[in-house]
Amino acid sequence: MKLGFIGTGAISDAVIRGLLTSDYPASEIIVSRRSAHISQKLAADFDRVRVEDDNQTIIDQSDMIFLAVLPQIAGDVLSTLRVPDDKKIVSLIATIPIADLKFWLGTNAQCDRAIPLPPVEHHACVTAVYPGSPDVMTLFEKLGGAVAAATIDAFDSYAAGSALMATYFTVLESAAQWMVKQGSDYADARRYLAALFSGLAQNTDKSPDQSFADLYDGHITAGGLNEQVAQTFIREKGTDALHIALDEVFARIKASS
Repeated sequence: MKLGFIGTGAISDAVIRGLLTSDYPASEIIVSRRSAHISQKLAADFDRVRVEDDNQTIIDQSDMIFLAVLPQIAGDVLSTLRVPDDKKIVSLIATIPIADLKFWLGTNAQCDRAIPLPPVEHHACVTAVYPGSPDVMTLFEKLGGAVAAATIDAFDSYAAGSALMATYFTVLESAAQWMVKQGSDYADARRYLAALFSGLAQNTDKSPDQSFADLYDGHITAGGLNEQVAQTFIREKGTDALHIALDEVFARIKASS
């Protein structure tokens, strides 16, 4: 399988590195020169990566083409290209509907959208895919797993969920700074919290049949400290703020589609 990437940014870099350190059968990966510092480093690190200046050549020489240009310029870039119907397309471009992609590319080829996140480089993140063609699901399973969204609204909800990454680090930074105010060293507080949340993530991964509510029950003692913090978070409308933020980002995604 030859893979082509039009747009070589941070996410393309993570996907390519993840694939080439897995057992996915990619015979060659052809990448566009932009961004040059990323494409050149990939070619230096992996014999199976080749940098190509012409996007149409990438399409013509690849079996599966990944689209990873900025949504603001997607129409201008893609409308100059043509994809034969026997190719396979995976769009990593946020908000752009499949119908628009096919129109710009003048194709009726198989087309999926996907939301890979940076940890795919280490095979440590589940990727949302729509509609979830079997060969695309197989590829992303090699990067940590894949879920197929049944509808575009479900897919967009995964996109909204992915926007929680900065919130995660905001919570950790806020907790670390609070600990510093009580006399902790920042590096020690960071190390402690990072290990704590990493351990919780591992426990969650090892308990796939338990809901988050079940895991909550398993990590509190009635009247204990964990329950107190959680209930204060709820009382002070932390969950309401989370739902408002997700509603707003979901609306933004839908408005851009």
